[in-house]
Amino acid sequence: MRTKKSAVFACLTLIFLYLLVQGCTEPQDLITPTHFTRVPKVLNLQAAIGLTLSGKRLVLVTWEFDTSNANVRSWDITRSLNDTSAGAFVPLEIIRKPAVGFPSYFDSSAVLQGQYMVTDSIDVYYKVIPNGILNNFVGQPSDVLHVIVRRF
Repeated sequence: MRTKKSAVFACLTLIFLYLLVQGCTEPQDLITPTHFTRVPKVLNLQAAIGLTLSGKRLVLVTWEFDTSNANVRSWDITRSLNDTSAGAFVPLEIIRKPAVGFPSYFDSSAVLQGQYMVTDSIDVYYKVIPNGILNNFVGQPSDVLHVIVRRF
């Protein structure tokens, strides 16, 4: 009985020592995310401030994308007021891919109107996130667009 236990112990010790010496390999690098390159990037994100026909303040956000890449279904528009932290951005709308031309978003929210501002201006930050159609991947978010809306 004792020899059986010592044989099992010796065998387990040898297996443990073998795994300790030979079982460890060099750490492998993480693969680069491919979903960022499958969906076209947002290019030339820009904004213009104007007025609607009824006199409300309007921020027009426009952007371009690589039209030769067909893997885009829509873009998520997010906005943050006076804060650029990732958690501060709230979704506004989903913009579908237009049949012709480039997409745009019209923002005439109440927070942009002068009578609702408590300071002389408000910092508005926009970010656009593309969504793929062929494999539903979310693309790389755009850079943050900073727009200063002044009270009139």
